[in-house]
Order: sequence, then structure tokens, then C-alpha cells
Amino acid sequence: MPAFTTISIGSGENCDIHLDQSSIDTCHAELVIARNGKLHLTDRASEKGTFRKRGDRWVRLNQDYVQSTEPLRFGDYHITASDLMRIIAPNGFDAFLSGGDYNNNGGTQRGAGSFDAQSTLPTGRVRRSVDTGEIIAVEKE
Repeated sequence: MPAFTTISIGSGENCDIHLDQSSIDTCHAELVIARNGKLHLTDRASEKGTFRKRGDRWVRLNQDYVQSTEPLRFGDYHITASDLMRIIAPNGFDAFLSGGDYNNNGGTQRGAGSFDAQSTLPTGRVRRSVDTGEIIAVEKE
């Protein structure tokens, strides 16, 4: 598995995790899964928002690390990160992290074939566009 895998979440047919519901934007959020198993969730400036449950209330999430068992909400759609992983990795999170277990509705993992461990990847803090959530710069540390 590469150092990280990015999974798009939304109502668009081209999203890695397709959630067909009216409150979910075409490209609503993205989940980055690090090789060490950490999960980083980023809202992509969605109209109805991405939320996490804190106690008994929902708190808006722009971008942060999330736990696999943490309740999440995309628009009006409730799910946990582990349930999202079951959609993308039906044989389990451990199988996914060990490599190769990826289900993109019959597709393949985008970018995995082009990953070159020998290449120099940008490192540092990432800045994202507040409008789209896209990475706009990597600041060297």
C-alpha cells in the first residue's frame, strides 16, 4: 500500500464511495487513509456539511483525524468510518491496509498503479481551498 490512499465520498458516480442521497454533494468529502491506519476526513466545501458526533450533539468538521468507530454525518446521511471502510474494503480494514483489497464498485484504486515509492513526494503542511477543499499548496517544513 502507498503511504496514503485518498477516497472520495459523494453522490457523484465517479466517487470511490457513492452515497446516493439528495443531501450529499457530488463530491462531498474525502477520506485519507494512512498506511499506519490513521483516518483523516476533509469536507470539500459541501452545501449540507460534514459532521462528527461529540457527546449528544453534531459538530461541523472541516478537516480532522477521525476514529473508525466515531459517528459521522454527511448531509443527512449517518455512518461511521468503519462502515465506510466496509463499503470500500469488504474483506475488512486489515486486509485493505495489507494491500490490494479495494472495491470501487467493480473498479480499481485510482492512483495506486502510478505510485512509485522511490519518487520524491511533497511533504509538509497542506493548504486547501476553502471553496473546493482541493489541495492548493504544500508548505515545506
